[in-house]
Amino acid sequence: MLGLSAPAMGRHLRLMKQSGLVEESHPEFDARVRVYTLREGAMAELKRWLADTEAVWVTQLAAFKAHVEKKPQ
Repeated sequence: MLGLSAPAMGRHLRLMKQSGLVEESHPEFDARVRVYTLREGAMAELKRWLADTEAVWVTQLAAFKAHVEKKPQ
Protein backbone atom coordinates (compact mmCIF):
# COMPACT_ATOMS: atom_id res chain seq x y z
CA MET A 1 0.00 0.00 0.00
CA LEU A 2 2.63 2.57 1.02
CA GLY A 3 5.66 0.66 -0.15
CA LEU A 4 6.74 -0.18 3.41
CA SER A 5 7.38 -3.62 4.79
CA ALA A 6 5.21 -4.77 7.70
CA PRO A 7 8.08 -4.37 10.22
CA ALA A 8 8.83 -0.85 8.96
CA MET A 9 5.16 0.11 9.14
CA GLY A 10 5.01 -1.29 12.67
CA ARG A 11 8.01 0.82 13.72
CA HIS A 12 6.45 3.98 12.27
CA LEU A 13 3.11 3.33 13.95
CA ARG A 14 4.81 2.55 17.27
CA LEU A 15 6.72 5.86 17.13
CA MET A 16 3.56 7.76 16.21
CA LYS A 17 1.79 6.15 19.17
CA GLN A 18 4.65 7.00 21.55
CA SER A 19 4.64 10.61 20.35
CA GLY A 20 0.90 10.92 20.96
CA LEU A 21 -0.14 11.37 17.34
CA VAL A 22 -2.22 8.20 17.11
CA GLU A 23 -4.18 5.95 19.44
CA GLU A 24 -4.31 2.18 19.19
CA SER A 25 -7.41 0.07 19.79
CA HIS A 26 -8.36 -3.56 19.37
CA PRO A 27 -11.73 -4.70 18.01
CA GLU A 28 -13.60 -7.04 20.34
CA PHE A 29 -13.73 -9.78 17.71
CA ASP A 30 -9.94 -10.16 17.33
CA ALA A 31 -7.32 -8.86 19.76
CA ARG A 32 -4.61 -9.48 17.15
CA VAL A 33 -6.02 -6.68 14.99
CA ARG A 34 -4.85 -3.18 15.78
CA VAL A 35 -6.68 -0.07 14.64
CA TYR A 36 -4.77 3.21 14.67
CA THR A 37 -6.59 6.54 14.64
CA LEU A 38 -5.26 10.08 14.57
CA ARG A 39 -5.75 11.73 17.96
CA GLU A 40 -8.05 14.74 18.10
CA GLY A 41 -5.93 17.89 17.90
CA ALA A 42 -2.69 15.94 17.46
CA MET A 43 -1.62 18.10 14.55
CA ALA A 44 -2.74 21.45 16.06
CA GLU A 45 0.71 22.32 17.44
CA LEU A 46 2.37 21.44 14.13
CA LYS A 47 -0.16 23.57 12.22
CA ARG A 48 0.51 26.54 14.53
CA TRP A 49 4.26 26.17 14.09
CA LEU A 50 3.91 25.97 10.30
CA ALA A 51 1.70 29.08 10.22
CA ASP A 52 4.19 31.02 12.39
CA THR A 53 7.12 29.87 10.26
CA GLU A 54 5.31 30.78 7.06
CA ALA A 55 4.58 34.26 8.42
CA VAL A 56 8.26 34.81 9.24
CA TRP A 57 9.39 33.64 5.79
CA VAL A 58 6.79 35.74 3.97
CA THR A 59 8.04 38.82 5.81
CA GLN A 60 11.71 37.99 5.25
CA LEU A 61 11.26 37.20 1.56
CA ALA A 62 9.24 40.36 0.97
CA ALA A 63 12.00 42.42 2.59
CA PHE A 64 14.65 40.64 0.51
CA LYS A 65 12.65 41.21 -2.70
CA ALA A 66 12.30 44.92 -1.89
CA HIS A 67 16.04 45.15 -1.23
CA VAL A 68 16.98 43.41 -4.48
CA GLU A 69 14.55 45.45 -6.57
CA LYS A 70 15.65 48.77 -5.06
CA LYS A 71 17.19 50.90 -7.78
CA PRO A 72 20.64 52.32 -7.08
CA GLN A 73 20.63 56.06 -6.59
